[in-house]
Amino acid sequence: MEMLWNIFFMFGGVAAMMLGMKTMGNSLEQVAGGGMKKMLGKVTSNRFAGVGVGIAVTSIIQSSTATTVMLVGFVNIGLMSLVQATNVIMGANIGTTVTAHIVSLSGIGAIDIGAIAAMIGCVGILMAMLIKNEKVQNVGNILAGLGLIFVGLEFISTYAKKIMFIDSETPYGWVTTIFQGDHFPLLLILIGIILTALVHSSSTITSLMVVLASIKVLPFENALFLALGSNIGTCITSILSSAGTHVNAKRTAIVHLLFNTFGCLLFIAPLWIWKDEIATIFAKMSNDVGQQIAIFHTLFNVLTTLVMLPLSQFVVKLACIIIPDGKVEIDERFKFKFIDDRLLSTPPIAAGNIKKEIIRMSEFARDNINLSTDMLLNSSVDHESVIRSNEEVLNHLNKAITAYLTKLMGKDLSDEDDKKIGSYYHVVSDVERVGDYAENVLEYALRLREEEVVFSEEAKGELKELTDKINTLYEYAITAFDDRNVELLGKVEEIEEEIDVLSQSLENCHIDRVKAGACNAQLGSVYLQAVSNLERVGDHITNLALSIRRYRHSHVSQNKA
Repeated sequence: MEMLWNIFFMFGGVAAMMLGMKTMGNSLEQVAGGGMKKMLGKVTSNRFAGVGVGIAVTSIIQSSTATTVMLVGFVNIGLMSLVQATNVIMGANIGTTVTAHIVSLSGIGAIDIGAIAAMIGCVGILMAMLIKNEKVQNVGNILAGLGLIFVGLEFISTYAKKIMFIDSETPYGWVTTIFQGDHFPLLLILIGIILTALVHSSSTITSLMVVLASIKVLPFENALFLALGSNIGTCITSILSSAGTHVNAKRTAIVHLLFNTFGCLLFIAPLWIWKDEIATIFAKMSNDVGQQIAIFHTLFNVLTTLVMLPLSQFVVKLACIIIPDGKVEIDERFKFKFIDDRLLSTPPIAAGNIKKEIIRMSEFARDNINLSTDMLLNSSVDHESVIRSNEEVLNHLNKAITAYLTKLMGKDLSDEDDKKIGSYYHVVSDVERVGDYAENVLEYALRLREEEVVFSEEAKGELKELTDKINTLYEYAITAFDDRNVELLGKVEEIEEEIDVLSQSLENCHIDRVKAGACNAQLGSVYLQAVSNLERVGDHITNLALSIRRYRHSHVSQNKA
């Protein structure tokens, strides 16, 4: 029974370490979310810039798997090209090695780094619990996550020794057979692949290797091949996440697999042939075996990147051969262009991109207003099929974006993002209502065509003037919404007031025309309903702009989210 309890405690340590990594990564992401968006937004075809961004982003979120899944999402929505994603993936493999270096610190020097980190974690928890400031809470969670990592490592180290050693010096025979035997390298690589695929994290497996090496269970020579395998195993998650995506998104996941597999193939022979000499070289770098593994993991990824970076175009072409172009059967308008479920793992980026999707949705609504008004004013044109089709897209996007917002609300969001996402529910509804009013105007146009009657030139001019003001309002409203520019809200409200005044004036003028016999009552009814619907469109467009007041208290124009 004692052995069973020891096993339970050791796996509890693994759980604590993984939770600490996740907590620290999520909180770092909250703190650096805006910076991450800027970095990813500046990714160009410059391969070195892409690698640098990959290193920086993965160092922040502590997971190359998460970065690659995010890249699959970006490529899927067209935010990033396949070549750009390839460069970032190379950097991500370097950035993920930071975790192993953090873990290896616990075995350095006379000072117990683990104990200090555990105390720092306690301080972090107190900061997160007692201080209401969001930034301070995020910093507290970062410290708490760091503390959990080292507490988990202490549990793993303590109970792994009890499980694997008869006494303080003599390991059980099965430990020698499994971990310390002169195994065939491909077997060790396969074990690394399987273990990493199961836990979806090369950082976790590498960290466990560091711990096992530090208690003299795992020899450095065997750890080398396990590390190669873990680099391939980490690709499994991104491959699974690419299911159901566009062709280029699938190719992104394949690029990740190809890059890591080529790197593994480059190193197998030298490590196998000169493993003793290599072990001697790393022993001179550090006396701690855990540190040696962390250094090797970094050097492996840096050297692989240096070799593969000039060949990135070749890797992309190979991925295109493996995943050929397929037939596009679904109307692209119904698909998200800027958001993707894979972005939910990085809420700050998802929150920024969903705004772009709402603006895209509003373009369909605006087109329908202009097309339906054009039909109302010109009996010779027919946009009915386009308007009906756009309305289907609007209804679909309304439901799809609302569902996405609900998923996003369940994630860890900053206070500002939480308010922003809450306001987007109302914005999406306002945009959908604009589409409904466009359908109403279409019905009025069809009624006039059926009855073979037209408005007078004066009435047409008035409706054209009202439509022009609505388009002007739209430009200001979308700019305010997109830039979060509260200074433009005054202009938006001013134009909306002009639309209200103009609408009332047009209604009064038309009633006078009907009374004077210049227009029949049937036409007058259609005209008044059209004016009323267009005036309400102005109200909903204004609501879209004013939504930024829900989460913006500063009256200073900011850069785009």
